[in-house]
Amino acid sequence: MSSVLGNPGTVLLTGGTSGLGAALCERLLGQGYRVVVLARRAALMPAQAGLVPVGCDLADLAALPDVVARVIADHPDLSVIINNAGVQHARVLAESTPADLIEEAAVNLVAPALIVQAALPHLRARGAGAVVNISSGLARFPKEQGGLYSASKAGLSSFSNSLRWQVEGTGIVVSEVVLPLVDTPMTAGRGRGKITPEAAAEAVLRGVAAGRPVIAVGKARLLPVLGWLAPWALRRMMRRG
Repeated sequence: MSSVLGNPGTVLLTGGTSGLGAALCERLLGQGYRVVVLARRAALMPAQAGLVPVGCDLADLAALPDVVARVIADHPDLSVIINNAGVQHARVLAESTPADLIEEAAVNLVAPALIVQAALPHLRARGAGAVVNISSGLARFPKEQGGLYSASKAGLSSFSNSLRWQVEGTGIVVSEVVLPLVDTPMTAGRGRGKITPEAAAEAVLRGVAAGRPVIAVGKARLLPVLGWLAPWALRRMMRRG
């Protein structure tokens, strides 16, 4: 990412303990970045040079501004925020609990907004930085089981667009990552032709380095074309997730 952001500094990454987050963490550490990982199980991460695990429940929304303030105080070279953590309860609405819905909305949408809000004055003062929001093809073509997950990713996509306008001319790059099905614990037992977390992480960081506002990974690059040529077929295919 140095082509956009200069010398490696500190990255704030949510959900870096498994799946895509773990792959992003490993690559960033290999590029010389310090990585502060916010996750509930962060304390279980093995000790590694440059890794700063911070135990944090992203659903505890009221606590997030103070958490981010402490990270900035401890790491004033913070320049990158990657909102990677996500929660999906693959159930229809009638089978979901209120706690399921609250957690999905909190972790997938409200937490990223609060984290960025808390860090934005710092990034503006630096005059450079990046906000990377990990979204999904389901933001545009939702699935039947997981309606609020799809809606929360659609909200994150819209938030990314608005934020990009708000920081024009400040040196802050806002990237939305549109993912296909990635082989992670969350997608276990679902679908075929999944991309590996490592391949997804490489594509994400390559897109951030290029300063791309939308980083479509793997099969997700076909969504705009298929959505234009045969939207009905794509909706039917994505319905089952």
